[in-house]
Amino acid sequence: MVGGLALFAALRLGGKATDPSGALLEVGRNPTGRAVLIAIALGSLAHALFRGTLAVVGEQYAEDWRGGRGQIVRRIAYLGSAILYVGLAGTAAALGLGWRALGHGSGDAEARRGAGQVLHLPFGRILLGGIAAAILIAAALCVVRAFGTNDVRQRLRVEVMTETQCRVMSVLGRVAYLARATVLGIIGYFLARAAYADSPHAARGSGGALRAVQAQAEGHLLLGVVALGLIAFGIYVVLEARWRRMFRR
Repeated sequence: MVGGLALFAALRLGGKATDPSGALLEVGRNPTGRAVLIAIALGSLAHALFRGTLAVVGEQYAEDWRGGRGQIVRRIAYLGSAILYVGLAGTAAALGLGWRALGHGSGDAEARRGAGQVLHLPFGRILLGGIAAAILIAAALCVVRAFGTNDVRQRLRVEVMTETQCRVMSVLGRVAYLARATVLGIIGYFLARAAYADSPHAARGSGGALRAVQAQAEGHLLLGVVALGLIAFGIYVVLEARWRRMFRR
């Protein structure tokens, strides 16, 4: 949804660069929007439970990660993802029930509020700089996944897939992770600026990151490219839901 709205904005067809909460708000404006939002809330909650389960039991197919520091990092990432999806489920449910004041807030405003809270802590600038560094590292890891050795054959049940399906998933995964790296990198950059300037107003959320892309020279073209990458990520995860390897046999 975020990618589609950004693509419409890039093509000047009435869309806008926004964050997931803004995309949910757009859904709620349709005649069947409330029912769709409730369905999204239930799906997001289920996904949060799935991510939370992975944080506890780990990905058992990933032999090279088991028992090492990488497994710990991956479990922490899954726990963070679970928390984010609980928040997304709450936003969708609030909008579906008509509680717009509770269900929607500007992603940039939330990022600035969070940055301000961190900056008011002891050693707040260092802490915020550390958070920015962690996001930038996550962006770098996405770049590595986009251009490095693809692990699609490890993550998916390739024994029930054709070679063409494997190649399609590999290409989609590379495009998707590159788009994700772009958004994470911009968010991390603005958080680093907020820490350096000791000013929470410099922080931006995912919607602000997309608007920053749009504000560049040839911004509509760049936004369109990132939007296509986000759409590719959505398609990738839908297909991954069909073929993902859950447990070792």
